[in-house]
Amino acid sequence: MSSAEPALSLTGIRAGYGPIEALRGVDLRVGSSEVVGLVGPNGCGKTTLVRVASRTLRPSAGAVRVTGLDPFALTGREAARLVAVVPQDVIPAFPFSVLEFVLMGRTPYISRWGAGSEGDWGKAREAMSAVGVQHLADRFMNELSGGERRRVVLAQALAQDAPVLLLDEPTTHLDIRHVVEVHRLIRELADARGTAVLAVLHDLTLAAAVCDRLFVMADGHVVAAGRPQDVVTRELLRSVYGVAADVDVSPATGRPIVVVASPQNAVTALDLRVLVVGGAGRGAPLLRMLAARGVEVLTGVLHATDTDDDVAARMDLLRVSVPPFSEIDDAAASMWRELAASADVVIVCDAPVGPGNVRNLELALEAARVGRTIVLLDEVPVAERDFTDGRATALWNELGTVAETARDHDGAVAAALAAAGTRS
Repeated sequence: MSSAEPALSLTGIRAGYGPIEALRGVDLRVGSSEVVGLVGPNGCGKTTLVRVASRTLRPSAGAVRVTGLDPFALTGREAARLVAVVPQDVIPAFPFSVLEFVLMGRTPYISRWGAGSEGDWGKAREAMSAVGVQHLADRFMNELSGGERRRVVLAQALAQDAPVLLLDEPTTHLDIRHVVEVHRLIRELADARGTAVLAVLHDLTLAAAVCDRLFVMADGHVVAAGRPQDVVTRELLRSVYGVAADVDVSPATGRPIVVVASPQNAVTALDLRVLVVGGAGRGAPLLRMLAARGVEVLTGVLHATDTDDDVAARMDLLRVSVPPFSEIDDAAASMWRELAASADVVIVCDAPVGPGNVRNLELALEAARVGRTIVLLDEVPVAERDFTDGRATALWNELGTVAETARDHDGAVAAALAAAGTRS
C-alpha cells in the first residue's frame, strides 16, 4: 500500500437486501491513524455500510479496498487479518468464558488445530486489560450485563490486531464513564498503532469530540463529509434529522456541541403502524428506530420481564404480554391477531424460540396466509436459536417463502417502510 492510499476505501458502493437498496452510490475513505465517524438517522444505511466494509455483505456495485486489497477476493482468514469488527451486539450461541471469547480474536493467526501460542494468549490478555475486563476472564459471556459484554466484544476486536477497526455503535449499553474510556481507547489506537477507525455513532457531540472527520448519511447517500466543525451545523440537523437544535462551540476543544432546542421539533409522525414480534432484546432496537421515524409501534407476544417487554413498557407501546416462562395462551393469541390486523407491516425478529413463544411464529405464518405483510429479521441463524426440536426452524423456513427478509435492524426498518409504501 502506498503512503497516499487510504487504509479503507469504498467507491460507488450500492448494496441492499433483495429488492431493497440500502446504499445508493457511497464513497468513503479512512486513512491510517484516522478516526472517522459515520452518523445519520436510524435506517439511513450506516450498519449496511459497515457490513459491506467488513466483507459480510457483497455490494451489487462499487469497489472495497482494505490496505489496497479487495477483501472479497481473499479467504476469510486473510480478510480477518485486515479488518476487525465490533457489531451492534453479540449473543454467543455457546457459553464461552470471557478469556476464550477474546482469544477468538486471534483465530486468523492460529493454525486450524492450534490452541494459540503464548503470544496469542498475551495479546488476548493485553486487550482485556485495555478495556478493563480482565477481572471477568473466568466469567461466562451469558452471565454478563449488556455493558460488560460490549466491552468484551471490543477486547476481542483489539486482540485481532488488524489495521482497520469497524465499530457499529460501540458505546451502546455503556455508562458514561465507560463511554469516555472507549472513546479514549479508540483515539489511542489510532494515534499509537496507526489503526484506521470507522465508527457508527449516534451522539453527535461525542462524535465531534473524538473524530477527525464525519460522514453524514441520509436515505442511503453520504450527504455531508468533512471536519466536525464544518459538518455539524443547525442547517444539517434540521435537514437530516428533522430537528431544530443549537450548535455551540466547546471552549476547551473548539469542537461543536449539539443542544436540542425543543422536544416539540421531532420528525412528523407517519401514518404507519408496525407490529414488532421480538424477544430477548432482539426487538428493542427496532422499537426505538421505528418510533424515532414517527411510526406507531405495537409489540407482542412478549414475556413479562423480557428485555423487549421492558423497553416496550418504558416507551408506553401497545403490547401483548404473558407471564414469564409461560406459553402463549388463546387470549394472548387473539390479542396478537387483533394487533396484526390493524398493522400495516409485521416484523418478526430472530429471537430465541422455545415452547413458550413458538406460537408467535405460528401466528405470523397465519397472518401471512391471510395477506398480512411480513418482514423477517434474519441475522442470527435459526439453527442457533431453535429450542423446539426443529419446530421453530420449519416455521421460520416456511415464513421465509412468503416474507421479506432483512439481515440487520437497518434493513428491517427499510423493508418495513418500503413494504408500506413509505419513503425511507
